[in-house]
Amino acid sequence: MSEYYEAIADKFVFKVKKGLLYSREEVWAKSEADGGVRVGVTDFAQRRGGDIIFAEAQPTGTKVVSGGLLGSYETVKVVQDILSPIDGQIIEVNQTIDSKPEVINRDPYGEGWIAIIKPASGLGVLLSAEEYFELMKVRVAEELKKIKGL
Repeated sequence: MSEYYEAIADKFVFKVKKGLLYSREEVWAKSEADGGVRVGVTDFAQRRGGDIIFAEAQPTGTKVVSGGLLGSYETVKVVQDILSPIDGQIIEVNQTIDSKPEVINRDPYGEGWIAIIKPASGLGVLLSAEEYFELMKVRVAEELKKIKGL
């Protein structure tokens, strides 16, 4: 059994990792054993933007709010903000993305994580993998319509 839900659109395969929580702003969240919440951008977000050439997170110690700025990434097409899925304080930043931002494209649910946040409260109104997968399929269809000019 796959650890991903997958949607195929045109020549692309979009993956949603099971067992994670998701924001409507294309960020995933995973509770860690120490109480922190590891976060990163979704496969759909990184594919839509293209090859990531620069990425950064707010520094360790920064307080973030749900929907507030957590970091950003840049592709040849766009600069995209990464919005925090929860309220809390950044306790760790993935140093790998400074020197190798392309790791986000290669492994968005693994090595390409962005930061770990100590939550101020619960995980709020995040979507389950199943709920986000349904939302992503709608967004993929919308993107295809734009590309094909339908």
